[in-house]
Amino acid sequence: MTIRRVLLLSGASLVGQNLLGALDGRRAGLRLLATNSLADEPALFDFDAVWLTPGLRADPAAFPRRFDQVLAEAEPDLIVPCRDDDVAWLADLARTRPELRERSLCGDPEIARALLDKDDSARLSARLDLPFVATLACDRGIDALRGFARSHGYPLLAKPREGFASRGVRLIPDDARLARLAGRPDYVVQRYLGDPAVVRAWLDGLAEDGIPLFHSFEETKISLQARITRAGEVGGVFVTGNAMRQGRSERVAIETAGDAHELAWRCARAFAADGWRGPLNIQCQRAPDGGLAIYEYNGRFTGATAARQLLGFDEVGETLTDWLGWRPPVAMTRTPANNVSRLLVSRCVDAASLAELTAAGRWRAAPLTPADGSPGAGRSPH
Repeated sequence: MTIRRVLLLSGASLVGQNLLGALDGRRAGLRLLATNSLADEPALFDFDAVWLTPGLRADPAAFPRRFDQVLAEAEPDLIVPCRDDDVAWLADLARTRPELRERSLCGDPEIARALLDKDDSARLSARLDLPFVATLACDRGIDALRGFARSHGYPLLAKPREGFASRGVRLIPDDARLARLAGRPDYVVQRYLGDPAVVRAWLDGLAEDGIPLFHSFEETKISLQARITRAGEVGGVFVTGNAMRQGRSERVAIETAGDAHELAWRCARAFAADGWRGPLNIQCQRAPDGGLAIYEYNGRFTGATAARQLLGFDEVGETLTDWLGWRPPVAMTRTPANNVSRLLVSRCVDAASLAELTAAGRWRAAPLTPADGSPGAGRSPH
C-alpha cells in the first residue's frame, strides 16, 4: 500500500479537527501530520505526528526556519493550510519554491492575499464581476464614511480587515460612532444585510428594559463551498444554510435555492480561471430585497467541512484523490442527512503526550510505516 503524507498547518484549529472528522475510520494509506503553535490541544494527539512551531503572525521570522525543519523530517506529499494566515503564507512560499507548488493546497498568492483582507476581497470581486456586499475601508476618511452611510443607511457593520468568526465585528448605529472609525487602517464598514428594523427595535428597548446578558443579530448565512481541482477545473460545489451563534455554525442544512447554486458555480469558475486551486468557501447572506450578497471568502476547508460530508459532499476525500491519487478504503454508504447539528465535546490532553511534545517540540503516535504497510520500518518523523 502506498502511504501518502498529509501535513496540516495549524492542525489543532477547528478546521484541522474537521479534516480529522471527515477522515475518521478511513485513514488507511494516509499519515496525517500537523504543525501547531500551542501544545495543549487535545486534537493534536489524533494525528500520527506533530511538530510545534512558532506562531506565524507572532514570530514571522522564526516560523519559516522551523517550517523548513518540519519539511525535512515530515516529507509531506501534500500541505494543507487550515487558517487564513496559513493560506496566504503557503501561497507565497509555493510561488518561490517550485518543489512545493504541486504539494501545496492553494493557488495564486495574489488571490490568497485578497481573500485575507476584506477591502481587497471587495476589489477582487469587482474585477471578477461577483456580487460582494458594499464595502469601504475606514482609512479613506470621514467624508467618505459619511457618504457611504448616506448611500446604505444605518446600521452599518464595522469589521476588521483581517479577521474571522465575527471577532471584532461591531454594529454602527449612527454618525457619532461612525466618526470614531475614521482613519483606522485596520477596519472596513459594510452594508448591513439583516433587517435594520430589528436592530432599531433592540436599541429602543435598551432604555426601558436594560441590556440583555446574551444577545446576537446573527441570522442564517448561505455557505457556498467549491472544490477546484489540481488541473483548474471545478470538481463540485455544495450549498448549505448555516444557523449561526457567536460566529460559529450550530446547525447546517442543505440549501436548495437555485440562485445560490448558480452563484456557487459562478464564483468557482471565476476563481478557477483566475488561478485558484483547492477548496474555496464563499459566505453570503440574503439582503432585504431577496438578493444574495457575498461578505467573505476563505481559500480553505472550514469549520463545517465534516458537517458537509454528513450531508453528502466528501470534499476532503475527493481532494485527496485528486491531488494524491489516494482512494478512500471505506466507501461512503451512509444515507446523506438533510441537516446536521454541531455539538461541543469535552476532551483533555494526555499528560505524558503533552510532556513529550512540549519537551522535544515533536510527538508521534507510532513509527511511520513504509509503502508495504508493515509497522516500524518506515521513515521516522524524527
